[in-house]
Amino acid sequence: MEIIISPVDNQNLSVAMKLIEEVFDEFVAPDYSEQGIKSFKENFIYDKKFLAKFAEGTETMYGAYYKEEIVGCLSISIHNTISCIFVKREYHRKGIASMLLNTVIEELKKRGAVAIKLNASPYAMPFYYAMEFKNAGDTGNYNGIIYTPMELDLI
Repeated sequence: MEIIISPVDNQNLSVAMKLIEEVFDEFVAPDYSEQGIKSFKENFIYDKKFLAKFAEGTETMYGAYYKEEIVGCLSISIHNTISCIFVKREYHRKGIASMLLNTVIEELKKRGAVAIKLNASPYAMPFYYAMEFKNAGDTGNYNGIIYTPMELDLI
């Protein structure tokens, strides 16, 4: 299976956000309260201010493409903070999330970044541990969104 990793252009951003919502609903939402689900969607998927960051260049979405279809995506800010990694169910356990993350790691190293930060959902923590992220704080709850701060040193 040939997967191509490349930035998602503004025209395909809505496709990536739809993928995020579908995967979130299936895998992450079961760990969240109704408030957390609503908060995630309002503050991430549907938030015009967040979506504007892609056009402004302060947030970048990378897509994993298989036969021109986005099957996974990763979003990262100019502050080296990952806001999401999501992969469609039928493409799980094929190394796509790792490919996305490794692509971003190489890009950040070229820019001289020393670490990547993120807030991991309970569902995603085993993946981040496998990718050698370390806990960077206590598990928290922001408007029903359960997360654990994590960090990966790049040097």
